[in-house]
Order: sequence, then C-alpha cells, then structure tokens
Amino acid sequence: MESERPNTTIETYKELQQQEDDDEEEEKNNEILKRRISSHPLYGLLVEAHLDCLKVGDISNLERELKIDEMQAAEKQNLGMFSQSELDLFMEAYCMALGKLKEAMVEPQQKSMAFINNMHSQLREITKPTLPAPPSDTASSSECKFRRN
Repeated sequence: MESERPNTTIETYKELQQQEDDDEEEEKNNEILKRRISSHPLYGLLVEAHLDCLKVGDISNLERELKIDEMQAAEKQNLGMFSQSELDLFMEAYCMALGKLKEAMVEPQQKSMAFINNMHSQLREITKPTLPAPPSDTASSSECKFRRN
C-alpha cells in the first residue's frame, strides 16, 4: 500500500503541472485574441455600438454584466483558435447584435416616454386652475343688499 502512495503523489503533481500548463496556454491564447480583436478594423465600430447601447438609458450595470458574459463565453469556447476570417465574421456579427440590442432598447423607451409625456399633459389639463366666472349683475346687487342688512 505504501508503494501506491508515491505514485499517487507523482501523478497528482503531474496533473497539477499539466493544469498549470493548460492555464498558461489558455491565458496566452486569450491575450493573443485580445490583441487581435483590439487591432481589428471593426474594433472601433464594436466599441461605438457598445457605447450606444449604454447611452440608451441608465444601464451602468449592463456594462458589468456584459463583461462577465464575455468572460464566460471566452472560457466556454477557445476563441484563441479563430482564424482571421472567423474573427472577421465574429466581429461583424457582434457589431450587428449590438446594433439590434440598441434598437430593441430604444423602441420601448420611446414608447414609455411618449406615454409619460401624454400622462403629464393630461394631468396638466386636469389640474389647470380654472378662472371663476365673472359675477352677474343680479348676483352682485343681491350680495350688496345682503351686506347692507
């Protein structure tokens, strides 16, 4: 039983070393991918589309969520293995997706603003101060008689 123990330790060490090597390789691939994406001709458009989505409303939490989603997607897929044409397709698709996201966010916001503005106008109409009707001559004369008595 003691003879199995050193082998298990050696195997465990080899597994840990392999895991570290795999992690280093994945980190290198991610860094290469980041450099390729940031130097891609569509990168500026991608950033602009992303910022347009953030400008639609106060969605500061969305930026954090998007970063988390991007990191999770990168972990799930080995994006470092993209060929240049696959990267081009990815960048185009991502820009289009962000454009569609912005449109999807703008439409409900515009409808909401139109509804709010309409309600505001109606409330102004309802609460508009009404001017009292000018008193008629008969009412004023009877009022005067009442005061004299």
